[in-house]
Amino acid sequence: MLDEERVRVVLPGAGDMPQGWEKSGSLRLHGAEPKEGLLALGTQGYAASDLEGTVGFGVQSFQTPAGAIARYTMKKSQMSTARVGPAQIPGVDAAFTASYCMGGNYCSTSINVRVGPVYAYVNINTDGPAAADFRILNSATRMLVQRIQQAQQGQAPTAKAV
Repeated sequence: MLDEERVRVVLPGAGDMPQGWEKSGSLRLHGAEPKEGLLALGTQGYAASDLEGTVGFGVQSFQTPAGAIARYTMKKSQMSTARVGPAQIPGVDAAFTASYCMGGNYCSTSINVRVGPVYAYVNINTDGPAAADFRILNSATRMLVQRIQQAQQGQAPTAKAV
């Protein structure tokens, strides 16, 4: 389980990202929502010059794996109109990809994962058409999963994107 401080350190900082990526917006943290079994959630975005878009990271920590399963299932259901497919991310309990465009001006591709009591995602938003580079998306998601696992094991998250 990750409390608000652990969620903060799991989300990657500027030094954890590929060269040229800059923070887009500020780190957003939210504390517990006991009715939902949520301990904490946080998001952080990056402007990715090599992708001509933004990359968003989100982490939601629950009191139990059942809470994360419910959130994961809900998100997958919400994206049922998107192009949804499997994802191959080592060390996760479950993962799926989703890709959709709203008109010709906004497209999003994401990998959504569950790691024990944590639901997390990495998405790439572009001005369309949907052309997210899955190598970069996979690399960023593997890094986020490693950071979650490090924090769950009581270690300081040190994984970096390459």
